[in-house]
Amino acid sequence: MLDLFSNGKLGHRLGVFLDVDGVLNTEADWKRPFTLNAACLRAFRRALDLAGERFDEVTVVLMSTWRKGWNPTYQPPHLRELCETLPIEGITPDAPGVLPRGKRGKEVRYYYHRHPMDAVIVVDDDRSLFTTMDRMKLTIYYTDAATGFTEADTDRFLDAVKKAAKKGKKN
Repeated sequence: MLDLFSNGKLGHRLGVFLDVDGVLNTEADWKRPFTLNAACLRAFRRALDLAGERFDEVTVVLMSTWRKGWNPTYQPPHLRELCETLPIEGITPDAPGVLPRGKRGKEVRYYYHRHPMDAVIVVDDDRSLFTTMDRMKLTIYYTDAATGFTEADTDRFLDAVKKAAKKGKKN
């Protein structure tokens, strides 16, 4: 594995903006709504743990359609299962009046401008939801929806985290 963390801490707080479908499950899993794939979840959790070795805190913010029904005091079963495994901090706000392309980027920027983070990475499977400007300003890691997040994604995800930390230091 690439030793991308050899020169110390990358920052205090890493924010991971997460889509669920196509990341924590696969296209085949979509036959049953709100299904998590154990292998995808395990691989993603491992990648978060490795990233967490170089940050004091790693938090996850849902930007997925899974965020519907979010309630900090009582979570519906699909969110409760997700929150038991990942450090979910909250959800991005809905960006009304924005075309689907670019909506996610706007929601992510709105959230992280109001919550202090040293580095921000977006994890999604759908490139069409982001504008060219989003791709320039945000560090976005894309998964293959057919497989979701796999062990093979770990090194590339960690490279993207390092890139996000460098971007964060420039801002």
